[in-house]
Amino acid sequence: MGRDLEAILFEIQKGKGPSLLLVHGDSFQVHAASKAILDILVAPEKRAFNSERFDGRSTPWDQIEAALMTPPFFPGRKAVFVDDAPYFLSREHKEELGDKVLQLWDEGKRDEAARFFLELLLLEGWTQERWERFQGPLSEGQTAELFGAEGREAKEVVAELMEFCRTSRMELRQRGGEGHRLMELLEHGLPPWGFLLITASQVDRRTRLYRRFDESGAVLDLGLERDRAGRISRETLAEFLDRHLKEAGKRIEPQAREAILLRAGDELWAVHQELEKLLLYVGEDPWVRVKDVEEVFLDQGEGWVFDLAKAIGERDSLCALGHLARLLSHGDHPLKLLGTIASEVRRLLAARQLIEGELRQKWSGAMTYRQFQMIVLRQGPPLVARSPYGDYMSFKTAENFTTEELLGCLEWIHQADIRLKSTASPPRMVMERLVLEMCRGPAQRKRQNEN
Repeated sequence: MGRDLEAILFEIQKGKGPSLLLVHGDSFQVHAASKAILDILVAPEKRAFNSERFDGRSTPWDQIEAALMTPPFFPGRKAVFVDDAPYFLSREHKEELGDKVLQLWDEGKRDEAARFFLELLLLEGWTQERWERFQGPLSEGQTAELFGAEGREAKEVVAELMEFCRTSRMELRQRGGEGHRLMELLEHGLPPWGFLLITASQVDRRTRLYRRFDESGAVLDLGLERDRAGRISRETLAEFLDRHLKEAGKRIEPQAREAILLRAGDELWAVHQELEKLLLYVGEDPWVRVKDVEEVFLDQGEGWVFDLAKAIGERDSLCALGHLARLLSHGDHPLKLLGTIASEVRRLLAARQLIEGELRQKWSGAMTYRQFQMIVLRQGPPLVARSPYGDYMSFKTAENFTTEELLGCLEWIHQADIRLKSTASPPRMVMERLVLEMCRGPAQRKRQNEN
């Protein structure tokens, strides 16, 4: 069963608990937990001799096991730390891993995206020999096989990714039975001096190895609670914020607290970074005020992008223009926003075509989400979005448009793309015009044409 960090730290201090531990989940919390565990295991003055750290993606298992079996130089425990281990992935994990690759590449995290991409190829059965022979790029079918439905749209991105891997001389390192040998360590135990700490960016809880770790009480799951849109839940962010401010001895105005929650992004380490910057700015002042947040705290809330798409879907022009102004004022590139809007329109068009076609007799705009699952999805895979709830919301929003209107939206998006790339038109004016065109209903268009 899963453990919590405080209990594990207490057991380690008392010399009890497991000597082999897997930590996974949010990267910021995993890093903080690993540091706390290592600080208890090995004193700083002994760390150079009584601890060893390995990159789980590139270090052969024989080297890790040899370190475990070698006694420490000084008396006490010896900590072997394997960071970012891929031992808990499976082929069923492929779709999630593919999404992660594209997300990291989009965020500019090239090295990390490349490492996960090679891991994806390994799960697909690629070898180093095949990687060296293959001159690429991947075909549309091969890309779709790796990345699912997103693959066809991601073909150009994957071509860039492969070129980056080759230029960086990255290799596919076959894994040689680490799972089996880890299972043996769980069964037979480590030497009395040994402690093996493993962190993982991604895990598949369905694998036999992960289940065995969990049953042994050797798993620390630091995953964050997220909402239906995949964002960190408000409650989790609020708890993190309140704890951080309490540790710093600061009080916060209600409006300032709300402003931080609105501006917080989808990565806890980035929220932590902004909070540290805010506390430095406040200095000796015991209060954090809303003006401090507005001055210092970077708006990382990707939710504003989705809120813009949602407002357009609801044809609420005032709300949509407000979100657009906020995003542009915080440095979001118009082409990035245009891409998000285009993706949303394509989803709505797919949903609209299903409503008017094969699902005509099944779908009703008055359906609840539960009814939608039982009648439309029938426990099948998502139809147009990445989740059943995403499908439901896409169908609901598609009711606000006709197929002809959505096709018209794609044409307006195309024209906006041309204006942004090849004319001197002010980007903000181009985007505002697009938003207004998309939000206008048939009655408004008819009145304008009559005038």
